[in-house]
Amino acid sequence: MRTPKSFISRFLAQAIITVGLLVQSYSCVAAFPERRVTIVVPYPPGGSTDIFARSIAHYLSQLWGQSVVVENRGGGGTVIGTQHVSQAPADGHTLLVTAYAYTSNPLLKENLSYQPSSLAPLLLIGTAPSLLYINAKLPPQNLAEVIALAQASPAGLVLGSSGNGSSAHIAAELFAHAAKIKITHVPYKGMGPALNDLFGSQLMGIFDIPTGMVNVKAGRLKAIAIASAERHPDAPEVPTLKELGLDMVFGTWYGFLTQQGVEQSVQKQLHEALKQAVADPTVKQAIARTGLVVQPRTQEEFGQFLKDETRKLADLLKVDGVKITID
Repeated sequence: MRTPKSFISRFLAQAIITVGLLVQSYSCVAAFPERRVTIVVPYPPGGSTDIFARSIAHYLSQLWGQSVVVENRGGGGTVIGTQHVSQAPADGHTLLVTAYAYTSNPLLKENLSYQPSSLAPLLLIGTAPSLLYINAKLPPQNLAEVIALAQASPAGLVLGSSGNGSSAHIAAELFAHAAKIKITHVPYKGMGPALNDLFGSQLMGIFDIPTGMVNVKAGRLKAIAIASAERHPDAPEVPTLKELGLDMVFGTWYGFLTQQGVEQSVQKQLHEALKQAVADPTVKQAIARTGLVVQPRTQEEFGQFLKDETRKLADLLKVDGVKITID
């Protein structure tokens, strides 16, 4: 039985159209990015986020053959930079690299200028424990002496942070509660400016990730204790708060987000590219210098991680004696 020529013609025509559509679809996906990609850091220049954000940007520019730039938009405890990204066109060309304040701001700030649901998680880079540093010129050499200093001062322990609602802020409040001392919290528009004032003795101390050990070795700071379950490999000589009798384990995280409306195919490409970037030896070295423990996760895992972090802080705010406020 012969197959009608008309049927064959229609079959071939349909096949050609289908292949053409597949090629066109693949071309659209493969063409990303079409222009410059901007990575927004919601802190001023000089902080630890800049260190790996710029290294990742360089890697991505090589991978994509497109310009990838880092844009610092500090202020508002990361709100200004986050709002900017949330309002950018949902095409995947504007990314946000942020940290703990992304999960704390919705609980601690009223009338946020953006909806957290407007952003989609791309990749959790990793986590880092909080470490208490004090100015090297201060007399205390250990935690007991730091607590005694706070008790002897009318202002208590004057601690800076990278902004209201930041991990450094939450760590300071948790420490005050655990140690039963008074603190005076001084927020800055990023860790860089806060550290500058700490070096200049305008502050007594700060909670920061282990990247600050470089300042300990340079004689500018003293490392008192770390809020982790175990001692950190970058600071093996620094005892944990738990060792010293304070039940406090706390740290920050770093990750990439983009607009929720970005097509899933583009989100997947971004996730894979970022995952590839953090696996690069040069990028890994830049990340390691910040004391960050690299733990890349899937988009779904990162999304669940954000929910868990929000829930943990919400539960903490219900505990009697814990009061965290943001002006």
